[in-house]
Amino acid sequence: MKKPIYCLKIGKGEKKLLLVGAHHGLDYLTSALILLFFENYAKAFDKKERLLEYDVEALYERVSLYAVPMVNPDGVDIAANGPDVENKYHFELLRHVGMLKFEAVWQSNVRGVDIDYNYNIDWTPIAARPSPAWYAGPYSESEPETQALVRLARSLNFDMAIDFQGAGREIYYCFNGLTSSKSFDFARRFSEKSGYILAMPRNFSEAGSFAYWFVNEFKKEGFVIKIGYGQSPLPVSMIGSIYAENAPIILCALSSM
Repeated sequence: MKKPIYCLKIGKGEKKLLLVGAHHGLDYLTSALILLFFENYAKAFDKKERLLEYDVEALYERVSLYAVPMVNPDGVDIAANGPDVENKYHFELLRHVGMLKFEAVWQSNVRGVDIDYNYNIDWTPIAARPSPAWYAGPYSESEPETQALVRLARSLNFDMAIDFQGAGREIYYCFNGLTSSKSFDFARRFSEKSGYILAMPRNFSEAGSFAYWFVNEFKKEGFVIKIGYGQSPLPVSMIGSIYAENAPIILCALSSM
């Protein structure tokens, strides 16, 4: 629907960490997590305070932290508010998928493509047509959201990427056997900080995914963090506990780069 996809940056170091949220429509709490972290990080820097036990001024000097809090704004809009039959994009979508309980199932973008299966790595046409989830698109990198994140990653050459998704309290660090040499050490530390378990992607969850593509493309560390426990969409009331679990992961990544 031609909405902007925003990228945030804080810090001026040579090392670069990318945080990504809301590849899926139902995962909008990942956007809230990233924005809350940026707010608290900026406040700590402004007041010259530590964040948890970390020296934010030192991290700011050493690492540039980037974030795309919402890769899929159209999908989040549909999942949170339902379709609008007077909207030409929504009307076209409804022609393909029919009426559904969108707030319980909608993961895709407004074209019915599940963005996190659309990257050019083991791309597989899982579903046959536009749908709430699993449709990987007509071909890899067919979607403007995918293309935007690919351009960003190639232009800035990040040292690490963390893709926050929901839910499961899990950390994915190995994709179809592909991982960088340091990934397990990072993942183990993330697990110790958060209480999340190390896990392997299941079913088709690695085919065409951003983290898998990032690791293959740049031969650097890429992770998927499944926030919280329960069924997406996780309730907004969980943001406090989710922040408490995941802020240490981000700070650990920053301090270890």
